[in-house]
Amino acid sequence: MKTTMNKQLYNFIQDKLQKNRQGGQIKNTALATKLYEQYNFGQFDLNKQWLTFSLENIIALGEEIQSTLGLDIRHDPYPSKEDRISSAEKFRNEKENSYAVSKDFILINSLAELNINQSRHKISPLTSLGTYIKADDIQSIEHSAIVLVENLAVMANLSAINLSAINLASLNSKTSETNTLSTNVPSTHILSQYIDLTQALWLYRGDVKPQQTANSSYYFFRRFKGEIPLICFSDLDPKGIEIALTSHADFWLTLKNTNEVARPLLGDEQEWYKQGTSIDFLHQQMNVNLDKNNEGEENIDWQHKFKILLRHKKTLKQEHILKYKLTLTLLKL
Repeated sequence: MKTTMNKQLYNFIQDKLQKNRQGGQIKNTALATKLYEQYNFGQFDLNKQWLTFSLENIIALGEEIQSTLGLDIRHDPYPSKEDRISSAEKFRNEKENSYAVSKDFILINSLAELNINQSRHKISPLTSLGTYIKADDIQSIEHSAIVLVENLAVMANLSAINLSAINLASLNSKTSETNTLSTNVPSTHILSQYIDLTQALWLYRGDVKPQQTANSSYYFFRRFKGEIPLICFSDLDPKGIEIALTSHADFWLTLKNTNEVARPLLGDEQEWYKQGTSIDFLHQQMNVNLDKNNEGEENIDWQHKFKILLRHKKTLKQEHILKYKLTLTLLKL
């Protein structure tokens, strides 16, 4: 049984993975050797000067760290600092060895009411963006699903999402473009064989900055894996697909008709050409899935979406999806 990874090794490999997201090489050091020996990560060359690792190695290591530390090596910092109340017990300066207060909190919202900890809470019309709540205070969720949202604008405009089109008929049949929802989720949370997103809890992903709540949101989201359907709602672009794949979600909420990405809009497409890293990541994932398909596993639905995006070389943001009330579907991840 592998030991829990310490902070030094965790920070070392996280730095390397952020620079080499699809694989690469690490110069041999004591930490590189420990990574190889304790976690079977990568392969040394004959002279043991370089440790070469692949995307498969990254995925396997990520799963190991997730099982022991409950962290995503791609996003989460190693836990060390305490909240300010805990620090105040030992330090005169309560900020000493403390993380930002916002780290404890997540932004959640609902179309009706918040059903958490076996209690119902009405939503004030003055808090249309949602409610900030201390994540650790939530022990149970009585909603049909948790939807992780990429963009803040969505949180304030949940009623603008075209959820009516996601019905029993569309979830039990193949569309002309790809498969839709499977029911490989806990049956106690399936409503009439499909997920009623009007009853979901919506969770803001947070800004991807150290002082913001992205890490707390991801940790909270994954905490309920296996207990309630987890859904990621992200932009229709390579980065959005990457967010969905790495979020640990069960399903991706996205456009039913991917060709909508080519709808006429003013201005030149620029965002696509900024997402080369995500495009490379998805190509690597497709290669991994190709090996699995050769072993008899089913095709991966998101790949079909990605191939259409590659043809158009365009992106469509959640704000566009809301404005035009575009039809959505759920894809199993």
